[in-house]
Amino acid sequence: MSVKIQWQIFTAETRSDGTWSSNSPALAELLNAIASPEKVKEPVLDIEEAMARLAIKGLPYFKITEPISGNNRNKNHSKKYYRDNMLLA
Repeated sequence: MSVKIQWQIFTAETRSDGTWSSNSPALAELLNAIASPEKVKEPVLDIEEAMARLAIKGLPYFKITEPISGNNRNKNHSKKYYRDNMLLA
């Protein structure tokens, strides 16, 4: 599963290799430092979702905008994410 996060003009997306891509090289570098698979402490079913949650925890203005299943990358999804009882996407 690939997960996108966004804030204003900045977007970033998890990659299956455990890294981040972004429209800003500096943002990708920051996310790779603060929200890499090695930074996820708890056991998880989906490492990319856990990376995205960790990223928005460290960068509170960002929100998860698009969870993309590996099997359905071009289809719409109704999966919703919550953080502190607040709908994120």
